Amino acid sequence: MNRIRIESIDDPRLDAFRSMKKSNSTRSQDTFIAEGTTLVERLFRSPYEVQTVLASTQKLGNFADRIPDGTTVLEVDRDLATQLVGYSFHLGVVAVAARKPSPTLADAVPPDGASLVLLAEHMIDQQNVGLLIRIASAFGADAVVLGAGSADGFSRRVLRVSTGNGLFMPIVEGAAAGQAVDDLKSLNYTCCATVLTSSATELANYSFPARTALVFGNETHGLTAEIAGSCDERLTISMHNDTDSVNVAIAAGIFCHSYRSQH
Repeated sequence: MNRIRIESIDDPRLDAFRSMKKSNSTRSQDTFIAEGTTLVERLFRSPYEVQTVLASTQKLGNFADRIPDGTTVLEVDRDLATQLVGYSFHLGVVAVAARKPSPTLADAVPPDGASLVLLAEHMIDQQNVGLLIRIASAFGADAVVLGAGSADGFSRRVLRVSTGNGLFMPIVEGAAAGQAVDDLKSLNYTCCATVLTSSATELANYSFPARTALVFGNETHGLTAEIAGSCDERLTISMHNDTDSVNVAIAAGIFCHSYRSQH
């Protein structure tokens, strides 16, 4: 590795990490940030280009041998790093990597055969998006589609909550949810809206087609009527004890498990 000792917080080589004080400013910079040894190690194994690693002297002692040759590492004292990033630098290591252009749906999914895709309409909570990606990976989904207005699939919090699983599967971002539904249909997916209504088909009674897209809505308002109406099926989970809903990420796990138990 190319190890560079930094002594001043004003050193311009630290500029890429100053944005960590702001909320997800990396999206406009075509970069993203991974934090902590576990996530940074996963980043090293991913297809993404690591630009720079920032590490405390204290952490480098037992982490240096895991950093690939040729990686630029900026070594700083922990107190300086805390001052730089604006919060306690207890994780000891962060990395800046280059984003890739969002793939198209056609490029992200197999052209035929069994396939599971998860689509989120305006899912804005970063923890829910991170959990959705983690669940999608756990149940072997081929892609996650984050409709326009959803949280950034590569924000620091999403990456942390997803434990970096989004680094190894296609995350399709930017398209309007309605367009994504149309595109999925054109790729022979049956689009299943997940809703809270007694008129929907009970999940336990539904047989999933091999090519299925599960469509999830906003955390507060659920799917819009437009998106729910454009889907091929409307599915719901029966609940007891007057419980009217569960967290969208929990629901995603239930729906994915049901699909995977059939395919």
